[in-house]
Amino acid sequence: MSATAAVLAVTREFPASASAVGLARDRVENALIRWDCAGVVADAISIVGELMANAIEVSGVLDCVKVHARVEGRRVVLAVWDCDAALPCPQQVELSLETLDVGEDSWDDNGGWGLTIVQSLSSAYWVELTPPRGKWVCAALACGRLR
Repeated sequence: MSATAAVLAVTREFPASASAVGLARDRVENALIRWDCAGVVADAISIVGELMANAIEVSGVLDCVKVHARVEGRRVVLAVWDCDAALPCPQQVELSLETLDVGEDSWDDNGGWGLTIVQSLSSAYWVELTPPRGKWVCAALACGRLR
């Protein structure tokens, strides 16, 4: 982790395991609070959680995923890396009483909203390919801090 007067950034590698989601969220939350960006913590940890879950889903059990957060001017950039070359595809989510009503028969059938949530919470969303393999899925949040 590096945090200097010139650059506020943190990058951390995790095993591609469901337990890494909470660890990544905690790491980003702590960094943002230290950087006086507490106003975006709730949205940032939601974004990181969704991106980490997606990265872990496309990763193998021996793979790693990475989380990165940094302050750029008046915005916070969040990114999650995985080794899969496929681009993420946000699903069109139709909100209705039926899709919101999760019954016993469809308890685990209500996923696919992650990238839609990320796009809704962020001011920008993009993907950066990392040849020869993998990608960073990135999102930016407006933050009052100027660095």
